[in-house]
Amino acid sequence: MKKQKITIILMFFALSLPLTAQTLSLKQCIEYAKQNNSNIKIASLNSEVSGKLVNEQIGNALPQIDFNGSLTNNLIVTTSLLPAEFIGGAPGTFIPVKMGTKYSAAGNIQLTQKIIDPSVWIGLKAAKLSADLSLQNIQQTDEQTFYNVSSAYYRALVIQKQFDNLHAILAASEQSLKSTELRYKNGMAKKIDVDKIRVSYNNTKSQVEQTELNCKQALNNLKYSIGMSVDSSMIILDSLAEDFWENYSGPKENNSNLFENRIDYQMRKTNIALYEADKLNNIAAYLPTLSFFANYGYQAMRSEFDIFKSGKEWYTSSAIGLNLKIPIFSGFGRLAKVEQSQLNIEVAQENLRLSEQSIKVDISNYNIQYRTALDNIKNEKENLALAESVYKNTQLEFTQGAGSSLDLVQAESSLRETQNNYYTRLLTLYVAKLDKEKAEGTLINYINNLK
Repeated sequence: MKKQKITIILMFFALSLPLTAQTLSLKQCIEYAKQNNSNIKIASLNSEVSGKLVNEQIGNALPQIDFNGSLTNNLIVTTSLLPAEFIGGAPGTFIPVKMGTKYSAAGNIQLTQKIIDPSVWIGLKAAKLSADLSLQNIQQTDEQTFYNVSSAYYRALVIQKQFDNLHAILAASEQSLKSTELRYKNGMAKKIDVDKIRVSYNNTKSQVEQTELNCKQALNNLKYSIGMSVDSSMIILDSLAEDFWENYSGPKENNSNLFENRIDYQMRKTNIALYEADKLNNIAAYLPTLSFFANYGYQAMRSEFDIFKSGKEWYTSSAIGLNLKIPIFSGFGRLAKVEQSQLNIEVAQENLRLSEQSIKVDISNYNIQYRTALDNIKNEKENLALAESVYKNTQLEFTQGAGSSLDLVQAESSLRETQNNYYTRLLTLYVAKLDKEKAEGTLINYINNLK
């Protein structure tokens, strides 16, 4: 069977699409996902939140200025007791006296500046680490999104290749059926020959229809992965040659950046740094803090509610000073927090070591999977070429009257099965390549370098 270069997916569906259908290659799908995939958008927004946390911590280290104001109506003026002897009364007795005025108002502005407070600078360091972690989360989200998009793209592409080849078999089978029916009418073929070929034709037709449905589902999954509405019209380009793997040199066994290339490993290291910052912050609770303050205020006291009447007296006050706080005893609460932080660090470090072993296993397993996929696709490609050759020869012999209908049906069934095996192996190879690159931490570079 002569192979044709497949340039677009869903050709059978393209005629029914509106003229506004978008035609995208794999790289264009990736670019579309960068702008429209919700997971990428969420990761980006979370990164912005972390950036604002850094600004918040910087703000805590800067001078703080506050204004406090009050307006009071003393419905019942407070009564105080004065010793009666102050005004010539008997010693030991008291005279009730109302102290204060019915109305009062006050305003005060205060500046506070932290001079010594280790927790501020540790908090700033932790905020910057959180910002770094959010950037790493963006990279991890990009990687997983690119993987999902590529996997969905390859699946749609492989199913389309399968559909086109099945459609070619169906066309050949239909031609054989018409030819045999004509020969039967002329008394040159048996009814059983027509029935056998019709059964084979119907089987191929059913498989074509099922593959068509699989194409539509695969395309819908691709739309979802890039953030496109399922109602949108899209055609994807076959930008990869079917023998693309022949250009690969194979898996890289040695990698000096075995762990550092993996974004999840980098995130674990950042988490350890965050736990260490948390421990330092808890230790800082033992240390003294010193801050400077300065304030200036106005106060008015009135018997009548004429506080803001011009000409009335306002009394000013002002002060500057230092506040010193020295922690002495907290019921061992601070010690417990420090111990918790240390345990969290040890757990994170153990998880990092566990991650190193897991990465080694991943790389080894996915290398094996990829090598196996390479061997399998080469074998299946040879089998497919043989099955196509057998089918062509059998079809020719049957047309010339030298072959039986049974041989033709068997050759067609064998070709369908061999094609199904081949395209299953082809998809496995595509995914195995993605898995290998992801395990080695080079997936994003691999996709960016695709032509």
